[in-house]
Amino acid sequence: MEAVVDQVLEAQIIGRPVPQEQSEALVKAALFLRECNLPWWPMLTQALHGLGRDTDEVASEEATKAEALKDTDLEGLSRFFAGFQKGDGAS
Repeated sequence: MEAVVDQVLEAQIIGRPVPQEQSEALVKAALFLRECNLPWWPMLTQALHGLGRDTDEVASEEATKAEALKDTDLEGLSRFFAGFQKGDGAS
């Protein structure tokens, strides 16, 4: 388990995405330790907090994109791009 924690922390440090399998393994290990009333490794806690930040950042980015689309005039864009369509017979 320590190897997975090390890999996750390394990925977080260099900004690489953490594979889903590793994230799930850390969460399962944390739940197991909690159910057995065993102490957590400090590095496991740090890795889990990092996973939470990654999730918050993704959710924030998605909310920002959705907010930007609210202000977009999609009908106007459709009319604009319709003028560039090929095959309308005018050349």
